[in-house]
Amino acid sequence: MSPPPRRQTIIERQKYPCTYIGAYYEPARSTIVDFLLGHIDRVGMLERMEALVCAEHESSWSRYRANGCADAVLKFLDLEPRLDLGGMTPVLVPEHDKLEVSGVDVSVYPDLVLEGRDRRGRPVIGAVKLHFPKSHPQTDAAAEYVGTMLRMYATMAMSDRGKVCHEACMVIDVFSGKVMNAPRGYVRLWRDISAACEEIRRAWPDA
Repeated sequence: MSPPPRRQTIIERQKYPCTYIGAYYEPARSTIVDFLLGHIDRVGMLERMEALVCAEHESSWSRYRANGCADAVLKFLDLEPRLDLGGMTPVLVPEHDKLEVSGVDVSVYPDLVLEGRDRRGRPVIGAVKLHFPKSHPQTDAAAEYVGTMLRMYATMAMSDRGKVCHEACMVIDVFSGKVMNAPRGYVRLWRDISAACEEIRRAWPDA
């Protein structure tokens, strides 16, 4: 169990996502999403990254970004053979509402939604979140909280698509090569998330 300050930090990162990191890795994120959607294959991913790296770069930041994204895609290709989506189909949902938790709007924003059928043919869903920061790998504890937020977001915002499968709510840490599923037991974690949001709301009433 994460201590209170650590839990609050995890939620704050969802409440106030780092736009710099998001922009830095966007070419890698979109390439991985396109691959999972079946729009490009492994060769297509490599060709896209080669074009990005070999392009004219107006700044050192742009050049470092291109190389960083290429590195991220190569790391993903290493882990991809071990990625099990449980036979579910990835779909892109362009827009996501924020998740209101204890008076705080939390930015969950799954990169992909997973859709499938259970053994009785009933629709089931999940959600995938890609984690990129190379210097801040996702810890098991943090992944449990993020996975739980994915699960609750799917439950509260996408219930019309089907029943949520907790194993299909997953965090993919690209650079560490880890895929972490939302835990089966979520009540304590959700209680911790709600408590952290309550602390944030008290600290920043306009959050």
